[in-house]
Amino acid sequence: MKQKANYSSQIYEYSSRTRNLTAETVGVVKGEKYFPVFNENLVFKPLTKSKPFSTPLFAYAEVFWSWVINEYFVSAPQYQLAICKDYETETEKYYDYGTVCPMIYGKGEHLMNLLEFFRKYPGDKVNINDYVNYCQMFYDYTEILNADYFQTHQELAEELAIQILISVLKGDQNYHYENIAFICNEAGEILRLAPMIDHEFSTYFMFPDSMSRHLYWFEQLQRSIAGNEVQPDEYADFTNEEERRLMEKSATCLHGNLVYIKEHYPKVTKLFLEKLDKLEADLRENKEMFYIQKSQNYPNHANSNAYLAGKARYKEHDEEKTAIYEAKYGGSGKEIHFDIINSQIVYEVKKTIQQMKTILIS
Repeated sequence: MKQKANYSSQIYEYSSRTRNLTAETVGVVKGEKYFPVFNENLVFKPLTKSKPFSTPLFAYAEVFWSWVINEYFVSAPQYQLAICKDYETETEKYYDYGTVCPMIYGKGEHLMNLLEFFRKYPGDKVNINDYVNYCQMFYDYTEILNADYFQTHQELAEELAIQILISVLKGDQNYHYENIAFICNEAGEILRLAPMIDHEFSTYFMFPDSMSRHLYWFEQLQRSIAGNEVQPDEYADFTNEEERRLMEKSATCLHGNLVYIKEHYPKVTKLFLEKLDKLEADLRENKEMFYIQKSQNYPNHANSNAYLAGKARYKEHDEEKTAIYEAKYGGSGKEIHFDIINSQIVYEVKKTIQQMKTILIS
């Protein structure tokens, strides 16, 4: 009998941390992160006040997908909801609620993401300088899989292919090249592919306070999986030229990823479909098992625009703009109705499964 995901909140005191995990993010957007580590090497990952569209459901998405991935597909570190008392007071730009997750690498090991790798080992098939890290975007992985390194390291390529398939299933709108990493030893030698983490930008969990915005982005997920040709002026509302170009590429790339994997990794595709069948059957026959449970001690209101004030204060350092956004979007937001969210998640994940199977089986 499968165990349900655990949505109870773990409570920590910031002062009881064993150390802080200090890491400089290596990517298009650079920054330093200081996350507290607690006993058993559990890292507290807070929700960020300046992260686009962040709501408490970002944390629920981490718990849900880490459980689903581990239960049905591949081994994955398990997230838990968590509150770290006094952390917000100490750091200001982070909330004191988020998740905890086990460290994914051991002593003497470190991570190297795909951006770092292809900057260090450039190749003709990957135009890494054209890469842009952009929220609410789907990413083309065909040139990554076609790179010389993955062509000559079949096992790692197959592991990456299954991760890409899972990222499509979870409707990840931020599964960029910095989210995939190798685990390396002290000499920099690649040991293995890191397990999947960072599930927060799952389409099904976004915009609980605005059904119209939620449905628009779910349609964008469906559209990218279908891969229908982009029509002239389809994204004319995106006035920024670079953003419009990225959206046009995003609009079809998930389809391209699926077709490439089906054609080049038939064993991976067959195994994924077998596991997908089991997930689909459970979603149909025992859907309550997938319902997220409101955590008693956790925030239960959502404001998808609250991040604008955090962005203005902590990234743009503009207090005038911050005041405007706080006046407009201040407050806790709308109550999260978990019964509605649960029905929506089950329905939309089932639709995505059906779409993926149509492409991968045909």
